[in-house]
Amino acid sequence: MNSPPIPGFEPIVPEGFNLTIGPLLARAGSKAGDADRFLIRLQPHQLNGASMAHGGFLMSIADTMMGYTVHEVIEGQKATTVSLNCDFVSGAPAGADVSGTVTITRRTRSLVFVTGLLHAGGKPVLSATGIWKILTPT
Repeated sequence: MNSPPIPGFEPIVPEGFNLTIGPLLARAGSKAGDADRFLIRLQPHQLNGASMAHGGFLMSIADTMMGYTVHEVIEGQKATTVSLNCDFVSGAPAGADVSGTVTITRRTRSLVFVTGLLHAGGKPVLSATGIWKILTPT
């Protein structure tokens, strides 16, 4: 399922599972910590029976945008999600643009701590906290 291009945004991670849930977009020229950096326009296959964004879909988007940001700041190293906690704050209706902001709150040698927030129509939809493990090359 494709939606029309959104000026100023470009697709990220256009492969694997992300093809199923996306397209997830990032503001062109943006960087980690920028407000409303990520964007997705809700499509019918991303909705639940109440015509709102499916909770599992929103969690997947949060994980993807947070992981994307982690991979940017660890500069070429690999990392994986080891913890992701999400709170649903309100709903995102069909056709809404859902935007996301990610902040790296702490980094150690082996872990990256992250927060994320999704908005729709100017209202918070989901807040998330997560931990990513930086993988040691084998």
